[in-house]
Amino acid sequence: MFEMTTNVRFSETDGAGHVGNTVMVVWFEEARTPLFEMFTPTLALDSWPLILASYQVDFHAQIFYGEPVTIKTWVKRIGNSSFEAYQEAWQSGKRCNSGTTTMVHYNYETQKTAAIPDNIRAALSEHLLPEDHE
Repeated sequence: MFEMTTNVRFSETDGAGHVGNTVMVVWFEEARTPLFEMFTPTLALDSWPLILASYQVDFHAQIFYGEPVTIKTWVKRIGNSSFEAYQEAWQSGKRCNSGTTTMVHYNYETQKTAAIPDNIRAALSEHLLPEDHE
């Protein structure tokens, strides 16, 4: 599991005083950086090998300005050419959001999916979501 802590910026709040719903997608993407680095350690865009296939976010509780938020990231599933990241956002000891993102290993030159190399598969496996995680 990877953890990232961020502070809520005032500009990320909406008229209701809580973090806007689109902010979670941005925070979750940032928190997936360690997974991206497994594929491209330098994060160089000219050799980027991933595409986002889908994401889904569930909202369990509101997140407010003034308290830090911790994003926890696991690998939920590893397929031949794709993997799923499962993430949770926590504030003040409460799980506020959760979500799953499917990323595909992709060859931009051939415009086709590519098998995840064994060394990257092994690195991803070190961060699998525990089966008993609720």
